[in-house]
Amino acid sequence: MPEQEQDEQQRRQQSDRGQMLLLVLIFYLTFFSESDAPALISTPYLTASERLGRQRAAHGILNSTNWGDFSPHAHKEGAPPWQEPKYLNLTGFRESDGLAWEDLDYFKDRCRQWSKHAYPPQEGGDEWAHGSAKRTWQNATGTVQGKWIRRQGSAAKYRDNFNLTAVAPGVNWMGDDVDWGWNVTGSHGTVVLRLEEDDTPDSWYRETPQDEKESHTAGVAREISAVATFQDEETSAASFVMQLYGVHWPLQGSMILTTTSEKFAGIFGLPHLTPHAKFFETSQRLLNHTVDETLRERERSRLPDISNPWNPVIEGDFGGTLPRCEYVLYLQLHALDHHYTHDKGFMDSSDSIIDDMEWELRYPTGARNTKLPELQMSLVAWSPDCSYYLESKGPPLFPPADGQHLVGVKEEVLLSRVNYSLLVFAFVYAVQVILLKGQIKESPTPSTLNRLSFWSMSTMLLADGLIFSASSAWSVSASDGFHSALLLTFVSFMSSAIGGGLLASIRGSEPERRARDTPPATNTGTTNTTTTAPAPPPAPAVPQTSGPLPPPVTAGPPRAPSLPIIVPSDQDIDAEIAENVAAGAGAVPGLGTTTTAPATTTTPTNRPQTAQFAPVIFYFFLLILAIMVLTILSLSWPPRARSIYINTISFLYFSLWLPQIWRNARRNSRRSFSWNFLTGQSLCRLAPFAYFYLYDKNFLFVSTDYTTFSILVAWVWAQLLTLILQNFWEPRLGIPFPRGWMPEVWDYHRILRQDDIESGVVVGLEFLESASSSSSSSTAEGHGHDHRGQLRERAKELRQRGMTLRNVDCAICREEMLVPVVMTGKPDPSWSMADMLERKSYMITPCRHMFHTKCLEQWFRKRLVCPICREDLQPL
Repeated sequence: MPEQEQDEQQRRQQSDRGQMLLLVLIFYLTFFSESDAPALISTPYLTASERLGRQRAAHGILNSTNWGDFSPHAHKEGAPPWQEPKYLNLTGFRESDGLAWEDLDYFKDRCRQWSKHAYPPQEGGDEWAHGSAKRTWQNATGTVQGKWIRRQGSAAKYRDNFNLTAVAPGVNWMGDDVDWGWNVTGSHGTVVLRLEEDDTPDSWYRETPQDEKESHTAGVAREISAVATFQDEETSAASFVMQLYGVHWPLQGSMILTTTSEKFAGIFGLPHLTPHAKFFETSQRLLNHTVDETLRERERSRLPDISNPWNPVIEGDFGGTLPRCEYVLYLQLHALDHHYTHDKGFMDSSDSIIDDMEWELRYPTGARNTKLPELQMSLVAWSPDCSYYLESKGPPLFPPADGQHLVGVKEEVLLSRVNYSLLVFAFVYAVQVILLKGQIKESPTPSTLNRLSFWSMSTMLLADGLIFSASSAWSVSASDGFHSALLLTFVSFMSSAIGGGLLASIRGSEPERRARDTPPATNTGTTNTTTTAPAPPPAPAVPQTSGPLPPPVTAGPPRAPSLPIIVPSDQDIDAEIAENVAAGAGAVPGLGTTTTAPATTTTPTNRPQTAQFAPVIFYFFLLILAIMVLTILSLSWPPRARSIYINTISFLYFSLWLPQIWRNARRNSRRSFSWNFLTGQSLCRLAPFAYFYLYDKNFLFVSTDYTTFSILVAWVWAQLLTLILQNFWEPRLGIPFPRGWMPEVWDYHRILRQDDIESGVVVGLEFLESASSSSSSSTAEGHGHDHRGQLRERAKELRQRGMTLRNVDCAICREEMLVPVVMTGKPDPSWSMADMLERKSYMITPCRHMFHTKCLEQWFRKRLVCPICREDLQPL
């Protein structure tokens, strides 16, 4: 009982440690998140009624102001009263708030310039009056990315320039020594925009044409939101993510979005930031309706809601806040190329072409298979409180080689790419499942399982577990790509399950682990009763025969029939004995059983294999969880740190064959995993990395890196080349390991010398000339002379190099085997590749018998004994 209690106590301790680690991880994620969002335990600083009252007051100002009421230009001496600067009574739009509103005119000029370049106006008309013709995508829902450069505003702004207590009274801002968030200080970087547009009727505003005049391009407005991820590539600052809300004018292809926080009422003052009076009118009417509906829903709600419906922080808006730079974004969609708008598959009108393309994307019928145009737009981002601009890189200020502004795809195209990629990944994992099943058939016995490395298989299982966890989360949250994600989840689960079963078998087949997990039986009682099998009956007397010949003098008395000893097919005798002892039987069947008093004797039993493998599964789960959390956190790291982390993880992952190389060298084993498994798994596990490292249009928008992927491929194939050399040359590759690093093992392919034959190290070898008759008799008469001639030439060549040719019959296949032997007093020759392959064609056992390598390896798959003398042999 003490050993069982000790094992049970160890399992409880492991479970308690795992629970403690999980609690520590949850505590860290809850209270020490790397995000710049406020802590979860913060207390609200504004009640629901106070926040709603402020928002209602701001909505009243939005509804009652006109174009030109916000004109924050610099003071001019002697200017008439109607040219004095004007401000709004909105948070952040007051003169006392200290924002850099003197740069507003420059921002509007930059918006006009980008629009004119991307969407040239009609000749002789207003720069914004382009008519009602549709020349670009009407729904901007999609994802784009590109590069930006930073331009400083007219006046630098610092935190000391603002009195946040006066700007937003009642808000518990963080300490004065804390730097503002979302502040870009580098000169260049990247941005990813995920745009989402609402097509419901309540989110539209359409101006009614008067006097049968053509509708203005700003006459149609629609709500839009965006999630922007900015990355500063010049400094070590982490990336930041913000949510913006605004208005989209589809006919013009222009969008303006802004952040809204406690110190900046962006959504309520957005119409005054537009570059033209028409944009002001339509955006004001649209926002008056949509903002009013949002506030009405909160007023009708029975539960108080203190959150900000236009909160720029993705993680949530809670207690003590960190002041951040505010942003106003102007986006201009580029007109579609004429190669798409004049496609023969559509009508001549560009309106119908664009409508048909968007309808086909939203409700696919398979009618169009041509390539669709990309989603391309220009960006001008302005921070009125931090006073700088971020502009996308592209023509006309930059050559096309430096950038094409922001380029991406519409949401439907992106979802199609995701589904297709997930299906391809699922197929790759299905191939991995087939390879795993083939490897299980190749390793059916403990002797073959013992060749495989536990850590190589663990690396593959860890990656499969990560993919299964990620695809499971994706399939739960995905709506459009549910079926593809579910298929990938299923095949990755199958790969993890089958790989886990193989890993458990490898762990259970290790001799040292099996000896540790199977302690010898102990008796603690004072009274033992041993019952042995009855003795065999005495031999009967030899009958007297009257025959003419007496028995031979060497014949002894007749012997009683001996009991058979059944040897398991995989030669795992230790495991057989342990099972017999655990069952209360003798170590060898038929030689006796031991019966002990149940009250005083305890026979320890082996724990089930599942129970032994349970701690390993738990540690795998913790490691997968830690890697996933660390990977998610790395998304906000600086580019260099994130690249180092991803490349390091990838390099460690693709070092999966190193443990197998070490195990081959330690056990002096040439064969481990099958070649189909090695090459197939290497290709399958490189395939997803090739997609992200080499394909610039991957659905995660990861930048390509040909150099890193080439290094990973070279590293994988270097490991495979080492395994090939271990198989065909030498498992230890001739490396002089320090004494004690590698255990002493028998070399089955040792070099034969004449002294070994004379001393009896190898039996059965004969001179080639003595077997010439048998050799010729086993060969067809037409080829006998050629065969003997080739043998004489081979023997003559070896004799010049100090070797002779001997022959012996393989006891397994019963065929002749020719073996080169070094003569007495001759040094070891320099073996060529052909000689090395010839040396690998035979194997010598410790019991001095020789066989073909292929024959003995096939024999070892079932039995680890000599086919001739039945002596136990070391595994390969």
